[in-house]
Amino acid sequence: MSGNGPLEGIRVVVFGSFIAGPFAGQLLADMGADVIKVEPPAGDPWRHQNPIAPNESRVFLPLNRGVRSICLDLKSAKARAALKKIIESADAVVSNTRPDTAARLGIDYESLAPANPRLVFIEITAYGPEGPRSGMPGFDLIMQGYSGAMASEGKLTNGHPEPVWSSSYIDFSTAYAAAGAVMAGLLERARTGRGQKATTSLLANALAMQCMRLVRINEIPSPVQKWHDEVRPRLEAEGATYPELQEQYQDLLRPLEYRCYYRAFRTKDGGLALGTLAFHARRRLLDYLGLKDPRMQDPSFDLASPEAEGIGRALIGQIEARFAERTTAEWFRDLRAEDIPCEPVRFIEELINDEQALANSYVIELTHDAGFTYRSSGPVIRFGSGMPEMRPAPALGQHTAEVLRDVGLTESDIG
Repeated sequence: MSGNGPLEGIRVVVFGSFIAGPFAGQLLADMGADVIKVEPPAGDPWRHQNPIAPNESRVFLPLNRGVRSICLDLKSAKARAALKKIIESADAVVSNTRPDTAARLGIDYESLAPANPRLVFIEITAYGPEGPRSGMPGFDLIMQGYSGAMASEGKLTNGHPEPVWSSSYIDFSTAYAAAGAVMAGLLERARTGRGQKATTSLLANALAMQCMRLVRINEIPSPVQKWHDEVRPRLEAEGATYPELQEQYQDLLRPLEYRCYYRAFRTKDGGLALGTLAFHARRRLLDYLGLKDPRMQDPSFDLASPEAEGIGRALIGQIEARFAERTTAEWFRDLRAEDIPCEPVRFIEELINDEQALANSYVIELTHDAGFTYRSSGPVIRFGSGMPEMRPAPALGQHTAEVLRDVGLTESDIG
């Protein structure tokens, strides 16, 4: 295919550090956009976390693939003048810089839009543009706490709440929203000729990802909502500890049917993730295990009754005991033969060489300009018309001269 992605010819400037802003830029670069990452002389702070070489780190490489890096000291009048030229040539901006910092550096929408009224500007904040926390900084972990996600996970270590460590998933979901907002803004600009500012936030995405929990039907509160409104205040007044609150909360939060049919089990030598969410899959599982669940056999069964709870708890114990009898490989082979959805519980390090991931270029290998090769996640979308060349994350300021040349400047023009 000769195409270089559907966003070929679109230029996006990213003022982004850490995860949400940079990953949004990478998503757009994977779609063919020319993404210019503007960095201060010290670079994105993420370059210095878990470093492998000067200004290079294990966490920076997989978040900035395919973008161009330009170093600008925006405290300098010359650098700001050069940035104005770059903005004049741009179609969109993605920024996850704090609003007060962005205004001070002159990279907020109000400062940039006069130079390019067609600019689509996407602002990423922690808590949203309005309200008492609008100017506060935010990170994935603290948003897990603020949004209720950490409590919902219910993980404790020595009595302390634990976040989700496998992924900064609120940051990543916010990046997807920002990339989508760029494309929607460009579509509207094609109709109207006008740019605009759009906003998204870590909080907005944290809540959206919990929408099935956040919903409240005022006339029909859920059992966990009743507990939160009526029981929790009493327990706290009586001095209940956080682990004690979590024990009751999780007992109500996780339906018994999920603890039977939609969960991971310990096996003889590891773990198995079981995905029998559909009723027909649950029936096949029960038939294979030789177990009965009266709740599924009688549509009129009162699932809120003490009898239903007793059946559920007994079944959990029976299934757990059965899975512990055999190895993960044995269970996977036999359950898959019965068309029962399941997968071994694996370590992410195994996926570096996973046949399925490699076959779809979900894991790719790149050679950095510093001379080392690395494997990382690949594009999440592949276009039949063609894809841009996969390029490694840039060295700090690697493309400064190149980008300046694009807009008719030289490095002497920035100091």
